[in-house]
Amino acid sequence: MSGESVKSSSETNDGNPVLSCKVCGTLHRSHILIRHSWSHVDDPECVCGFCGECCESSEALRAHLQSHRKTYNCPVCGKSFLLMHVLKNHFSLHTGKAPHKCDVCHKVFTLKSRLKSHQWIHSADKPHKCDICQKMFALKVQLEVHRKIHTEKSFHCSVCGKSLCDLRSLSRHKLTHTGEKRHGCQVCGKRFLLPKGLRQHEKIHTVREKPHLCDVCCKAFCTNGELKTHMRTHTKERPYRCSECGKSFSTNGALAGHVRIHTGERPYSCSECGRSFKRRCHLTDHLRVHSGQKPFVCGVCGKACSRPTHLTFHMRTHSGERPYQCTLCERAFTQSHCLKTHMKSHQGKPEQHLKNCRPHLPQLRSVSMIQQ
Repeated sequence: MSGESVKSSSETNDGNPVLSCKVCGTLHRSHILIRHSWSHVDDPECVCGFCGECCESSEALRAHLQSHRKTYNCPVCGKSFLLMHVLKNHFSLHTGKAPHKCDVCHKVFTLKSRLKSHQWIHSADKPHKCDICQKMFALKVQLEVHRKIHTEKSFHCSVCGKSLCDLRSLSRHKLTHTGEKRHGCQVCGKRFLLPKGLRQHEKIHTVREKPHLCDVCCKAFCTNGELKTHMRTHTKERPYRCSECGKSFSTNGALAGHVRIHTGERPYSCSECGRSFKRRCHLTDHLRVHSGQKPFVCGVCGKACSRPTHLTFHMRTHSGERPYQCTLCERAFTQSHCLKTHMKSHQGKPEQHLKNCRPHLPQLRSVSMIQQ
């Protein structure tokens, strides 16, 4: 085998070597890495993800990858696959046949096994409950896999030392350190770290049905998962609890962001100035300082803002909304920090400050009440 020699970056508990893809750096067991390397076969660099050898063309790379393991070629387009059932699944794209249909949501599948796996999301009977986060599962094996998120964290990041529960999570986590966004939207050009993020984003460019309806406010959602998350705004359910301070959150993502207050972790760094942030959205907002981008435009006067919160504050100048009200003199403000500054005016001589705030109103509260 030519090119850079393949070296394991670590070993799993069962002794199988874990190898790093020479193209994107994600970690896989050796037999999975060979399969994963085919995902880079059309990349312009034409590098073998398994051994690092550079090829002259995509066709040459395909031939090289076949030397690592036997493949099955599509008779229509020539695309190669490591597993026969994957080839059969792909071949149905050419024939248009998807004979297996879900009788609940009418989604169709090329394989019966895919349909069976999908049907579990519609199962109302979910007797297996996680005793940590209260999430429910239809099958016991699903609960056992889920529990590893809370208990087993045997994969450690070599960059920051963070522990994760499985190899896939470690690979995804390591991408946050590189900042490289390999997956680009063909419609608007926006780029993403993971294919999953791109697939989720691409849905905004298509007209989709929203069959999942909230029976409280009638808001509609594309998936049942989105509806479940939304329902917590009505039920006030907060199943994700911080083990440090006991504060609870409605989503796991919100909890993860909060935990960084205790750990001090700031995984999202600006490539321009080096400033780091606890949340990705904060980094996104910050990057507009360097780019000068102001995508949020007022529909009344045309003023452009770099952040959606800035536009919200600005719109109050048109609507007259002042949601932050003083409990002592009933003056109201458009932003919370303005109220905090105002509240300091009630310290010291409350009678005089109250008179300045509301000179036309009789004194309704005693000085002792104001001082409390």
